Amino acid sequence: MPKQVHRQKKTLLIWGIILVLGTSMACQLTSPRPASWSGTPTAAARNTEIALTQAAIAGAGNFVFTPTLPTRTPEITPTLISPTPQTDTPGPWLIFINPQGQGLRAYDLSAQKTIEIDLPEPIIDTDLTRGVAPDGSKLILRAGSALNTDELALYQIDLPSFGVNKLSPLLSIPVQRKIVNNDSALALETLAIVTHSDGLAWSPNSRYLAFTAALDGETSDLYFVDIQKNRIDRLNGLLSQNTSPTWSPDGNWLISQELEFVHQLEEWHSMLVSGIRIPSFDSQNTIYNPHFNSLEEVIVGWLNPSTFISYSNTDAGPWRLRQVNMEGLQVYIIIEDFFQEVGFDPASGVIAFTINYSTAAAQGLAGGIYRRTLDSPVNKLQATGNWSYLTWDSGGMFVASGAQGVLLFTPQGESMLLPGEGHARLSPNGSWFITWGDGINTTAGARLFQSHNSSPLQTLINEPVEVLFWQPDSKGFFILSEGSLYRYIFPGLKPDEVITGLPEGAQFIWVEQPQ
Repeated sequence: MPKQVHRQKKTLLIWGIILVLGTSMACQLTSPRPASWSGTPTAAARNTEIALTQAAIAGAGNFVFTPTLPTRTPEITPTLISPTPQTDTPGPWLIFINPQGQGLRAYDLSAQKTIEIDLPEPIIDTDLTRGVAPDGSKLILRAGSALNTDELALYQIDLPSFGVNKLSPLLSIPVQRKIVNNDSALALETLAIVTHSDGLAWSPNSRYLAFTAALDGETSDLYFVDIQKNRIDRLNGLLSQNTSPTWSPDGNWLISQELEFVHQLEEWHSMLVSGIRIPSFDSQNTIYNPHFNSLEEVIVGWLNPSTFISYSNTDAGPWRLRQVNMEGLQVYIIIEDFFQEVGFDPASGVIAFTINYSTAAAQGLAGGIYRRTLDSPVNKLQATGNWSYLTWDSGGMFVASGAQGVLLFTPQGESMLLPGEGHARLSPNGSWFITWGDGINTTAGARLFQSHNSSPLQTLINEPVEVLFWQPDSKGFFILSEGSLYRYIFPGLKPDEVITGLPEGAQFIWVEQPQ
């Protein structure tokens, strides 16, 4: 995960609220968005919402951990927001935040027409990717203002009908009143957490959606929607702030962490990482207590259904990479010191990490990229240099980028360097990859390669590229360049303009007809 992402997450976590005081000025709530949205209607709504700052947070609370059993709530009574649009085509669709108005837009790629999806503003855009059920049957996301009664809520969009229902508010009325009246720093902290970017998580079987909300107290607790039973359950009720729910690959464990705002330092700190066995609830434990310097704990991935890899995000960067076993509550330290980026391939059990020259020298290493298997203490140098980005691509290779260009390498160490490139993404089937750049520090445009071949097959576009993503079937891909989204389909690979007028940083999800 890039350092830039960590900084963004830290900034998000230290949200407080500046109330715009004045008899003629209305207040609204905002949630995180890129600065590039500043000219869109969505951004206008957000910019007129309450700005968030630490200045409104004062006084520290006490931290207490008391495990609780799930609290059963009445069955969900969805509130119809908009009638089901009439759709007579099978899709697939691209869904994105409407840059010209409220809500979302779903673009039908076969019929080449757009469906408008009505939702209150603001919409938390990261929920576009996190909120799609694994079976493709629904999209649940958070939207609305905390200053309008019960508007900030979970909204369910049925797919592919695109009917919208409100499932549950995220804040209780007492918490909302304190936010509106600006008479509780703790309530403002809670607002920051319930709108945090990683506040939703689907179980692998699409039965449960875990989320954080403050419906039974003044702090954020862990809840989940049970789709089969049509109800919401509260899973814990601590005095700290619950966030970042994550499911194990088999759906038997739900992991989350508790944060607390440290007022003397004006920053959030992670207090504990806990796990609950689902659906039996026969085990609810503290997995480990992070060091005090942890701003948050980041889960990198899962080695198996009961073992995950995590690290502490600190002011000095990522620190102390761990291997954590849920069943035995055992924690093994993989990397004791600081590093920059990490990627993990669960199939081979290989991790790759980057470390800068100054940090590496203190550890007796050279600056660069290293590989190691989790069952070995040996770090193998993959490449020297400064690398700003590293990830595991599910197409089957690690992808790193830096001043030298883009480096692709396998878990076994086979690699290719592509100088001048800024980014690369493999097709889901691993047969192709595409590199691209913005024309500022990297080569503008996008180029198609065949896997394990460093010679490009085709230049796809010469203009700067902002976003590139593949179709799940690897039969095509999309490129966002200078506000226009283009679709390319094999074998012709001719650009077909889908839509224009999109802002930089726009996010998309691909939705097919559910099976």
